[in-house]
Amino acid sequence: MRNTGRSPTEQLAHLPWRQTVYVPRYRRPRRDRRRGAEALAGDAVVPALPYPSGWFCAGLSRDWVSGAVRTVLFMGEDIVVYRTRDGRLRATKAFCPHMGAHLGVGGRVDGELLVCPFHGFAFGLDGRCERTPYGTPPRATLALLHVREAHGLVWLWHHPSRQPQWELPPLPGIGLRPVLRAKQIELASHPQEILENALDYGHLLPVHGNLVEEITAPHSDGPFLRLSVRLRRRIPLLGRYVGHGQLTFTYIGLGAMYSHVDFSRYGFHVIGWMLPLPVAPWRTHYRMAATVTAVGPLHRLDRTLGRLITRTLSRLMVAWFFHDTRADHPIWHHKQYQPHPALNQADGPIGTYRHWARQFYPPHPSLTKPRSPSEPAPSP
Repeated sequence: MRNTGRSPTEQLAHLPWRQTVYVPRYRRPRRDRRRGAEALAGDAVVPALPYPSGWFCAGLSRDWVSGAVRTVLFMGEDIVVYRTRDGRLRATKAFCPHMGAHLGVGGRVDGELLVCPFHGFAFGLDGRCERTPYGTPPRATLALLHVREAHGLVWLWHHPSRQPQWELPPLPGIGLRPVLRAKQIELASHPQEILENALDYGHLLPVHGNLVEEITAPHSDGPFLRLSVRLRRRIPLLGRYVGHGQLTFTYIGLGAMYSHVDFSRYGFHVIGWMLPLPVAPWRTHYRMAATVTAVGPLHRLDRTLGRLITRTLSRLMVAWFFHDTRADHPIWHHKQYQPHPALNQADGPIGTYRHWARQFYPPHPSLTKPRSPSEPAPSP
């Protein structure tokens, strides 16, 4: 890498788009940073957990206006998600089956067709080539993925069978149409590790200053897991703990968890989302989002004023959620997965969660400790 006057990390951030290099927010020790690209390439470890199956959030619905074509990195592959002129979403693997052009780089929507930037071949909603600027359309078909829109979010399905095994559940609460706001960070972690955090009661006091009381133990319903807790936070100026009320956590596979907080006495409900998107082995784009729904007097306000209030509350809530979990980010980024943790009785229902999570992996996955490149490889 030539000397440009920038630090190695800054140089990596300016590499051409085809050279995907992850520059984590929380850096490795200085001796590793000085090695530049080789250091980041060497940071890779054998993943302790494979990619899980299920629905994963690719972004907010409002990010895809009519005619938009966007590329999402999903489980080591570029996925092109686009919205047709009639508003229908489609997702496909990125490369054109004709001559391999990247459909997310210069590809465009023409009515209900996705048009390749290289030769102008156009593909319909079912993925088949329907039109070419010359000759007869070949028997070429896009590698479509299952995509859904729900709760203001865009979801992609992953499973070896490729067919969705279950659908996204409805949300609690009534009122105006939900308004979403979100923040995102990239971490060297895994969706199971990130979502486990809400059930790790032992970390809440030392990391967040919270006390937790479990109201309803976790109970599973297939790909869904639900529980209720009551949190109390210590207020330094008051010198005592103040209750946050009851929170209901709902896990939607290993792709999402939302907490429902009933603030109906103040005129609204809050849904706080944890949305990990696996982008590469042990690399996750972690998104936090908030939905505020008006009830009672707020719901009866003028629609424009009501949406303005809920939009403002959504911004405040997602900023609060993100700030509240910020202390977890460097821990997640640098920790390693422990397949057999030495738990005590106050750590929370981590064993219950991990037993439930097994359904999202192939039978008998390898759950061994990641091996650092500095460690010797096992003998054959």
